[in-house]
Order: sequence, then structure tokens, then C-alpha cells
Amino acid sequence: MEHCAESQGQKVTAKKAGLLLPVFAIASNTFKEVSRDKVVYTFFVFAVIISFFGLALGSLSVGQDLRIILDLGMFGISTIGGIIAVFAGANLVYKELEKKTCYLIFTKPVRPWQFILGKYLGLALCLLVLIAAMAVFLALTVYIADPGQLLVFKERLLLIGASLLLTYLELLLIIAAAEFFSTFSSPIMSVVFTIAFWFIGHSTASLQDLAKLFTNSALKQIANFLYWTLPDLKTLTQTRSAIMYGQFPNSELSIYLTAYLVSYVIILLVLSAMVSEKRELP
Repeated sequence: MEHCAESQGQKVTAKKAGLLLPVFAIASNTFKEVSRDKVVYTFFVFAVIISFFGLALGSLSVGQDLRIILDLGMFGISTIGGIIAVFAGANLVYKELEKKTCYLIFTKPVRPWQFILGKYLGLALCLLVLIAAMAVFLALTVYIADPGQLLVFKERLLLIGASLLLTYLELLLIIAAAEFFSTFSSPIMSVVFTIAFWFIGHSTASLQDLAKLFTNSALKQIANFLYWTLPDLKTLTQTRSAIMYGQFPNSELSIYLTAYLVSYVIILLVLSAMVSEKRELP
């Protein structure tokens, strides 16, 4: 009896591994493709320049040098990371269709959801490496601006790391949104939709205020629908800024923000897989 149960467990494990192998293969290939893209390296160099520009600008501001470096550095990393997420994510599915490489992929036992998840994980991993590299340059810039004591520098590294973790979670959401839009629209429209999604996500509080001003009931309902449907990224930005300057939020808020963003990512990936199934890619 125990032998049968063990054998059944091994079969289930092998089946799960078989489902994930295509995902990892697609993710690896996507990571290599995005890593070879010259545009990514251009943005990376630009982020490094911004960090050192913050160092030069900070040296001209008495008593505010470190704050300027941190603000400019974090702005550069989040903005450039977001741009890469938008444009690379908008081409995730369309590029495969245009080059017809997806036809080769789907000659093998690969389901649309495996294709979607693999593309997503590949770009997410690439962005993680880029953000880590940019974070090293930012930390180096901070150290050059104010070497201080080793213990103080370690505390600053912890703050930068925690703040960048929230930045990365936001970028994971942007990738998922861009990939979702890319399943049913052209790259240009996917970029437009994703940027609008990103911008409105940072302005959801304004949507609620706007809904109160509308006299037309239809417009009021649309504004309220967008407010409750789209993610609230403003709270995330405020929390990230507070962490950068040593004001750690309570653990409940951190857990809530993480679960909140991960839930949106899962929903968008599921919707992407559903649209892909309907389109019968390829």
C-alpha cells in the first residue's frame, strides 16, 4: 500500500516537472533574447549616468547631497526599469508571432499558458538582473558621496534594497500588464495601453475625486469602475519613499502590498493565457 502511494506521488511530481520544463526553457530563451537587446544596455548606461549626475548635482547642494543622489537614483531606476518593462513586455508575444518562431515552439507539447508564463518569467529575470546592477551603481554613488562608517553604510544598503524590492514588484505588475495587452493588440497599442495603465495606477485617488465631480451618471460609474479595478500604485510609491529615508512601515502594510501586487500579476497572467487560448496561438 505504501509502495503504491509512493509510486503515485512520484508520478504526480514527474507530471508537474513535465509541465514546468517548457516554461523554464521559454523563460531561459526569453532572458537571452532580452539580454542581447542593445536598447536594454542603452537604458542601463543612461541609469548609470543619472546616478553619477546625482553625485555631481549633490555636491553643489550643501547638506542635501545624499538626499538628491537617492531621489535621482531611485527615480532613474524606477523610470528606466518601467520603460524597459513597457516596451519589452509589449513585444513579448507579438515578436514571436511576427518572426513566426512561435510556430516552432508549438510544434512541441507546449500549452499557451506555458508560453505566456515562460515569456513573463524570462523578462522578469532580466529586469531583476538589471535592477540589481543599477542598485550596485547607486550604492557605489552613495558611498562616494558620504563614505561614513561601515555600519551606517550597511543600513543605507538595507534601505535601498527594501525600496528597490517594492520597485521591482511594481515592474512585475507592469510586465504582466504589457504582456496581457500584447496578446490582442499591436506593439504600439500595447505600449499606449500599458503606459495608460501605469499612469492611472498612480492617479487612482484622483479618479475617486473626479467621480464626485461628474454629473453624468455613466461617467461617474466609469470613473468608479476604474478606481476599484485598477491597482493603487500611489500607496506603493509613498511606502517606497518612506522606506528610503528610514521610515519602515508596519509588517501588515508590507504583507498587504506584496499580496496586492502579486494578486494583480496572477490575474493578468491568467487573462493573458485565456486570451491566448481563445486565439489558439499560433
